[in-house]
Amino acid sequence: MAESEMYAGIVTALLDKFAQPAIKGLVGSAKNEWEKFKIDLDIVFRKYLQNSVDKYGKIKTILYRTEPKYLYDFFECPNLCKDKGSIIKGDSIDNILDVSNFVIIQGTGGIGKSTFLKHLFMDEVSKRGLIPVFIELKDLNSMNGEYGIADFVFQRLYDLGSTIKKEYMEYALQSGCFLFLLDGYDEIASDKKDAFFRKLDSFCDRYSDNYFIISSRPYSEFVEFQRFSVLTLCSLSKDQALSLVRKIEFDQEIKHCFLTALDESLYERHTSFASNPLLLNIMLLTFDNYAEIPEKLHLFYANAFETLYSKHDATKSGYRRELRCSLSYDSFKKIFAYFCFITYYQGKIELTHDDILTALKKVRSNTVSFNPTDYIFDLVNSICVLYRDGVNYKFTHRSFQEYFTAIFLKELSDQNMQKMGIELVKKDYFKASHDSVFSMLRDMSEQRFEQNILLPLVIEFESECGDADKYDFYFKELSPVISYCHINSDDEIHLVLFRDFNGEAIEFLYTMARYHVAKSSDRTKRINAAEDKLREFLVKERSYTIESRLETRKYLNDDEVYALIKDTWIGDMLYAMANLKVTLEHRRRTEELDLSCLLEE
Repeated sequence: MAESEMYAGIVTALLDKFAQPAIKGLVGSAKNEWEKFKIDLDIVFRKYLQNSVDKYGKIKTILYRTEPKYLYDFFECPNLCKDKGSIIKGDSIDNILDVSNFVIIQGTGGIGKSTFLKHLFMDEVSKRGLIPVFIELKDLNSMNGEYGIADFVFQRLYDLGSTIKKEYMEYALQSGCFLFLLDGYDEIASDKKDAFFRKLDSFCDRYSDNYFIISSRPYSEFVEFQRFSVLTLCSLSKDQALSLVRKIEFDQEIKHCFLTALDESLYERHTSFASNPLLLNIMLLTFDNYAEIPEKLHLFYANAFETLYSKHDATKSGYRRELRCSLSYDSFKKIFAYFCFITYYQGKIELTHDDILTALKKVRSNTVSFNPTDYIFDLVNSICVLYRDGVNYKFTHRSFQEYFTAIFLKELSDQNMQKMGIELVKKDYFKASHDSVFSMLRDMSEQRFEQNILLPLVIEFESECGDADKYDFYFKELSPVISYCHINSDDEIHLVLFRDFNGEAIEFLYTMARYHVAKSSDRTKRINAAEDKLREFLVKERSYTIESRLETRKYLNDDEVYALIKDTWIGDMLYAMANLKVTLEHRRRTEELDLSCLLEE
């Protein structure tokens, strides 16, 4: 039996189940056309499911860089957390579909969002309860002009040679038998996000009986996605981390030593790394080369790249080989940093061969001479930080692109760091705030980042402040929407800030101001008491209901509420933003004085 025959009859059965109410009035030729449509769609989806299972069922990772591996040979299924701290098991897609027809799955970089969506796709195929359609949203970035969400669905079918009539496809969509898995909302270019959201919202209105799951990095509470429930991918527990490593095909001696260390101390000492699937893989990858795990993320990636550079096959110990590109390690890194900055600035995480050549030609005119073709070969086959996916190329993980973009900025002169850094921030405030580029740059070179990039942005932002009180100015600019919610399983109620930054400069300043909020046990006690006091006042005096959202701009002239907010952690954040310019200018003067002391006799 041909592999595609495994999926025979799935669509026909689902259409009979879901679409019967919509087509019960069809008679004569229309009825015959519908029956033909069912058969046609079933044939098309057999091919589609076979191709999709082949594509999404095998994955390349940082450890499996040359040959894709079957997903379930190394996948450790995470759980998900709902807004009140309740846990949802991720092993069955039914658990997620029970939450809502509309779900957003959010998670930080490296937590495995795309892999998890592929797991959901495979799980639904095996259950045969809905017709799953997997869509990579980054493909939107190459689309120009008008399009509709349905175009994605139709295009998938047309690419497989379908002659399905759209009017009957309308019946199928109305029936609610589809599961749309939309991967990578955060990978859509900022200038295309609004248009996509409007089209998706309209599509969901029209075909609301279907199921929609979107994956994304965290995005300002997803305020605009009113109908969507937001679930968060949980970090790996210690048992899950150990289980994942046991599944990985790797040098057995190194893996055994790593598992012992992970169980005895590494997980507890480096939970932020060991609980993240990507970073856990990198920990294993670098374990043979480095006895210690660095505390800072940028040092972590530095170790990983050096290991990739020095080893041909991460699953084997001690294998070395020559690179085609006869460059020193430092020159190879410098070229890659230029390349990553160019492609990151362009918003490209998937590239054609011509895209890579064009970028490398720009690099060659600014760095040492090298052969672009040999360099591409080494990136793909030797270092394996890029891999081929069909006719295009992808980064093994986009975090490497972000790390080397930070390296590029760090190596620039102060003047060029300011010019290129500020331009990168302004190009996409959302990415600048949520990706790792500027947080890693800050860790690499805190003083230069703050003086060359952050301070000029603060000064420019405050140019409209005038004589207003800085705290009041930032309060009005932030316009915080607050709520008291259950966010942990301990059933405690916490003050939460909701803010749709909408790609504005204040989002970046808010993100960076967090580093300047003093933390201490005394502050924690004060903040907790202030949260309780504000909550009690709002409930008693302003008829506030727990879990509801409160727009604070309505209370700008309410002195009591305004003063109580000032004492909470939100007030601390606003104070940090209001004092950011003074803080950074004081640091600059202190640095200059410290250096001048070196010349005193």
